[in-house]
Amino acid sequence: MNANIIKEYKDLSVFLLKTMQGAAAGEASAGNSLGALCESLEKAADASQIKRIHKQLKEVVRKEKPVDVNLLLTSIKHLKASLLEQSDVENDLLALVSEFKKMITMALHHIESLSLHNKESQRLFSECREDLQELKSVEEMSQYAGKFKRLFSKTLLFDDETDRERDELKKIISILANSISGLLHSSGDFDSGLDDCVDRLQKARTLSEVQEIREALLKQAQGLQERTRQMVEDVRLAQTQVDDANKKVESLKQQMEKVKQEIIIDPLTRTYNRRAYDEKIKQEMMGFQRYSRPTALAIVDIDHFKNVNDTYGHRTGDGVLRILSGVMKKEIREIDVLARYGGEEFALILPHTSYEQALDVTERIRRKVEESRFTYKSKPFSVTISIGVGTLRAEDTLETYVERVDQALYRAKNSGRNRVVGENA
Repeated sequence: MNANIIKEYKDLSVFLLKTMQGAAAGEASAGNSLGALCESLEKAADASQIKRIHKQLKEVVRKEKPVDVNLLLTSIKHLKASLLEQSDVENDLLALVSEFKKMITMALHHIESLSLHNKESQRLFSECREDLQELKSVEEMSQYAGKFKRLFSKTLLFDDETDRERDELKKIISILANSISGLLHSSGDFDSGLDDCVDRLQKARTLSEVQEIREALLKQAQGLQERTRQMVEDVRLAQTQVDDANKKVESLKQQMEKVKQEIIIDPLTRTYNRRAYDEKIKQEMMGFQRYSRPTALAIVDIDHFKNVNDTYGHRTGDGVLRILSGVMKKEIREIDVLARYGGEEFALILPHTSYEQALDVTERIRRKVEESRFTYKSKPFSVTISIGVGTLRAEDTLETYVERVDQALYRAKNSGRNRVVGENA
């Protein structure tokens, strides 16, 4: 602001102050305050002092409200009447309007430099400039004063309130920016656009600048929301793929279990087959050698099974095998192993079982089979079994162990069948 502009600006301010002081003549407090400010303004030497006095004037206007529009209009009318009495009244009025337009133009320039450049202020400034060019009379000048007053009030008198709004908005935007930044950094994602918004926010001085940054930040937030939505969709798709893979794995497990069962289970009797028996008996002998726990073995043979096949047919014979295996399964424990040893022979491995206990179990099985009844074409018939029992000894090999039990079965069959014979009998 050069020296000439400062002088004109100060003269205009002194003029307006004295006018306001005259309007406030009836109020001692406001009049004294305005008088003191007028004296300070006449002594002001630079723009910063003038601005400081303007700020004090603003506080007086807010607090005391000394300007009475009616008094101001009355003063203008008196001024007009006085001027009309003089010679060359019309020229003087035109000169006054011209000077007024110059002063208002200068005031508009300085007020606009302090404005926040929002849309409402821009509209008022534009209207004031256009209307100012059309002023030709004191009456038009009076009407124009109201619009200028509104612009002056909106731009200057509420400056502090706008500053508070700007600062509060900056705080809110800073919190939002930091939250978005934290989300991006925690996910390993970085966005230079967000950093630029934060930097601009720190330097923002006007509400319009903060509002522009808010719009840019909202776009960043929308972008993050879209990326988050895409991440959720990717996670959902990945979860679906994992679920499909788990289903395939479970299906493979079931197929493997089925194959395993087919390998170790006898398809007719649904007991263990000979391959499974060989593996189980070896495991039981290893457990005995390591822990010296008692274990027993029984070999079961269906008496005269060839006669059953010859008399009733092999299909009936298969049915007898299925029923007898079911009867024996009901009489043994879960840890016991029942296996189809040969055509009509079964082997029963009894872990943790003494010689006497093995005799009791096998005798119970023999009785259950003897009590069972079978039919062929409505004709009933019965089946019996012979059983040989033995327990594992420290000096046994697999061959000697099985041979000793097999000999007990041989004695049971030679002594009349349908009986249990132990190795010690």
